[in-house]
Amino acid sequence: MADNGHKRKDKVKEKQKMGIFDRFKVLTVNDAINESRTDKNAVLIDIRAKDVYKRGYISGSINIPMTQLELIEKRVPDKEKKIYIVGSYDNEPKKAAKKLKKMGYEQAIPGGRMEEHEGPLKKLK
Repeated sequence: MADNGHKRKDKVKEKQKMGIFDRFKVLTVNDAINESRTDKNAVLIDIRAKDVYKRGYISGSINIPMTQLELIEKRVPDKEKKIYIVGSYDNEPKKAAKKLKKMGYEQAIPGGRMEEHEGPLKKLK
């Protein structure tokens, strides 16, 4: 019985150590791209700044910069859609997912950094 008490205490300590972003399902950028392409109820949102997005983006992605995330309601009005989020920095997609969940997009999923993408990118002129 003493072991069970220690196990419970360890689980409580582990939960206390978890940061707010540790509670999100996190994918690699390539997983996010693949899942957004195979799920008809999903979109891929690129939260990088517009000038960075123009230099190289994933075909089919929607650019909504992190600083303008509230614009998602115009671009993706269906709050039931799965939203895979990619960005430039590790915590950016996680922060965006948290903000989108507060806006009612319960299926916002962080998808990693674009720098880790292993496929071709399109460019805007």
